[in-house]
Amino acid sequence: MIRSIGVRGRAWAALVLLGVVGGCAPLVDMAEPSPDGPRISHLTFSPTEILVGCPVRAKFRLDTTLEEIVSAKGAWVRRHGRSAEYEHATVPIDLAALHDQRAGEIETRFIPRDSGTFYYYLQVGDRAGRMSNVLRATLAVDPAWTDPASPCPALAP
Repeated sequence: MIRSIGVRGRAWAALVLLGVVGGCAPLVDMAEPSPDGPRISHLTFSPTEILVGCPVRAKFRLDTTLEEIVSAKGAWVRRHGRSAEYEHATVPIDLAALHDQRAGEIETRFIPRDSGTFYYYLQVGDRAGRMSNVLRATLAVDPAWTDPASPCPALAP
């Protein structure tokens, strides 16, 4: 026997679907990528396992751009069980080194001040105001359990 779900059942299904779709939305606010904006790929961290207070190298690839890259924005979410905290910052990249570069590898370094699982997002912009796609990568930062803290691993070249 087939039974119709009626108006009340459809409203309930719509609310459940809205909750599922809303729950999958990213937790960061990044600019809408431009159709003809720069394209970036392959965001990686080195080392992949890090202690609080130790430097991390982030590398990504600039695949193509029509104009000079003039900005880079990073955002991250640190998860705490069911809650999360969000932050963002200008990514410190050497814009002078990128002058007239239309493709290649870009590198920056930062030092995590807190432990946890971080979900990093990265986006660049060109001189014409076009924004790139958004990259996402995960980094686990372990607390420094010893006093004094263990030495930081050396960054590979």
